[in-house]
Amino acid sequence: MASPWYLVFLLFLAYLLSFLDRQIIALLIDPIKNDLHITDFQFSLLHGLGFGVFFALFGIPIALAADRWKRSRIIGMGIIVWSAMTVYCGLARSYFQLFLGRIGVGVGEAALAPAAYSLMADVFDRKRLPAAMAVFSMGSTLGSGLAFLLGGRLLSALAEWDRSDIHWLAGFADWQLAFMFAGLPGLLLAVFIFRFPEPARKGLLDTSPQTISRQLATTFQFMLGRKRLYLGIFVAIAATTAMSSGFIVWTPVYLMREFGLSPPEAAQRFGGIFVVAASTGVLCGGLLASRLQPRFGQSGYLVVMLMAISGTLLSLLPLTLMRDIDSVSVLIGAAVFFTQSLAAVSVASIQVVTPNEKRAQLSSYFLLFVNLLGYGSGAPLIAAITDFVLGDSAQLGLSLTVGAMVLLPLALLAVCIAWPQYKVANNYAMAPDAN
Repeated sequence: MASPWYLVFLLFLAYLLSFLDRQIIALLIDPIKNDLHITDFQFSLLHGLGFGVFFALFGIPIALAADRWKRSRIIGMGIIVWSAMTVYCGLARSYFQLFLGRIGVGVGEAALAPAAYSLMADVFDRKRLPAAMAVFSMGSTLGSGLAFLLGGRLLSALAEWDRSDIHWLAGFADWQLAFMFAGLPGLLLAVFIFRFPEPARKGLLDTSPQTISRQLATTFQFMLGRKRLYLGIFVAIAATTAMSSGFIVWTPVYLMREFGLSPPEAAQRFGGIFVVAASTGVLCGGLLASRLQPRFGQSGYLVVMLMAISGTLLSLLPLTLMRDIDSVSVLIGAAVFFTQSLAAVSVASIQVVTPNEKRAQLSSYFLLFVNLLGYGSGAPLIAAITDFVLGDSAQLGLSLTVGAMVLLPLALLAVCIAWPQYKVANNYAMAPDAN
């Protein structure tokens, strides 16, 4: 059988490319608006309704397929779909065509996470699973960071590229070519994913054939029997995701308003902080959960959650007290480190208390809950505090702090609610020791 860590490497690359394809549109706002003659609200639909809603909703049916069929093939097909649709976004000549392209990107990317989580739970033992999840999750942080750091440079390079002698490129704008270049690498990666052998499923609780409706019903019954456990974890991660997503959207703007940075300067500073702090946080969170296993058992995941949420809150509370940009950058880095350290342990915590045949489904419900409530509410909440509570756009730093004071205590409470039931939950069989 192929090395488990080779699988993690392939999934890491897939996750990185998915976030690069997902986030690059944020750097193309003005040229897209100018060429397609659309408003800010119409553009926001490309990022929210076009991608986010379909990404969340298609996760459940694709997860059902991942619990029944070969997961490596499902991931490979998903990569082909989102990569091809990213290239299609570059071919779009109208707002409607671009909207359809973003829907396709969301549907394709919905195939990755639930199937990947289930795969890794079958090739790693309980002790090594958090580290594997952490490496996989680093793809999201690096992909997001590279979208900030490299996206602007790509646009600059395209603007300086003399392609007058390449006739088939003559009719494409720079933003269209940026989509095309972003989507092409995934088509190659899909070939390697398809070639990875499907591992045997471990920890099957119910091996009897079931219809899809019966499968959904039994999964909901399983969740209801452990509602404090699952609802507690879901709410905790949704609240921290709301804080994290709002933080990512508004921190570059905060740097511009508070310290007079230009947009490229703010993007470079925040992008550099994000790549280093987020990647380190994801890795450290997974490694710490592994280290805590001998002492706390599977509850070590919740210990890491409590530490990460508390660290995020403590990092953001003094944000507005700092007057120099270097001190603020340290606090921003700390907040990013702690929020991203939750990325691997939150998902792994679900896998070890869920039977194999329900893991992808539970992961899809988790992602649906987090994507709709977490990503959907974070940025608007911070904006609402700025506009309607403080009434001053210059107080964006204070809005970030107030948002943390609202969301993060809720997350801590949710973890505490989940703790008693989680502590006594069944620890379903994981893979044997991996090499």
